[in-house]
Amino acid sequence: MVKKTIEVCPESDWSELYGSFRDQSLLQTAGYANAKAALGPWRVERSLFTKDEDVVGCVQALVRSLPVIGGGLVWINRGPLWRPVEGKPKASFAELVDVLRHHYVDSQGFYVRIAPPVEVEYLPDEQYRKSGGTAAAGMPGWASAALDLSVSLETLRAGLKGKWRGHLNKAERSGLEIKAGAGSEFETFLEAHTKFTETHNFETSVTTEFLAAFQSCLPDHLKLYAFLAYSSGYLVGSILIAKYGATCEYLAGNSTDQGRRLNVGQLLVWRAISTMHDQGFKRFDVSGMDPEITPKGIYDFKEGLGGTPYRLAPELELGGDSLRGRLVRWRVNRARSGS
Repeated sequence: MVKKTIEVCPESDWSELYGSFRDQSLLQTAGYANAKAALGPWRVERSLFTKDEDVVGCVQALVRSLPVIGGGLVWINRGPLWRPVEGKPKASFAELVDVLRHHYVDSQGFYVRIAPPVEVEYLPDEQYRKSGGTAAAGMPGWASAALDLSVSLETLRAGLKGKWRGHLNKAERSGLEIKAGAGSEFETFLEAHTKFTETHNFETSVTTEFLAAFQSCLPDHLKLYAFLAYSSGYLVGSILIAKYGATCEYLAGNSTDQGRRLNVGQLLVWRAISTMHDQGFKRFDVSGMDPEITPKGIYDFKEGLGGTPYRLAPELELGGDSLRGRLVRWRVNRARSGS
């Protein structure tokens, strides 16, 4: 059986350990967690699970302790990981969650919220029951779509929806100048992102402050990569791409009124896909495409790329039965609803 304790994984070892498992996500990278901890009341805990002295899983958790009364919130987003890149899993999701329950809930009094890293079909209800957790009411799994970059650019372009491809063709004839990079281009993106969010009163967790902190936590080869579009020397649109493992992911974007008239979004995203394809990445994630909650305009834009939609398993909670756990759950749900 999996050990009833989990072992601390030093940050220096995290990337290699994390890279040995499937279902990787931006939210389980060291840089992401370090940026969250730098800006908020979180601390990062990275752990590995062992079974018969074999490492069978890993998890990166963001922990927020409550003063005086103890306990608090453990937020595990897209974890734990247990499906190895090579070979069959040596532990189940239910086993790892049981270890997390023992470690955080039984021993320390925390309330734990888990957003699993796999699609719904990989986690039947039986796995939830065996884990000792319960589905977090009203919290369906993350939904998005991804493109397979292992195919040719010609195949990817042919897979674009007709209207989207038409806008791209028009943008390519408009004379827009594209610049890309992770240095001064990133700083230019931040300036445009700040102006866009402030002007449009646009609320997002991907704030300028977070992006700056995130960039500072990343090694050179994984720096956030900006694509900028200029018309007659003026910036009319920009997007930001994140990299992890074999995946690249759309992170944020903005455009001016002129840029939208020139279909700058299509050109920037296509240029990003082409560049990441040439750099050897195998997957492009559109970073959120949920038919229930994504605004229609954004949903239609991302759907136009012709990616394969997916939905991850619903969120799971541990420790919600105690008075302290109910209080933390109430505060979490209130914050998530924006009220």
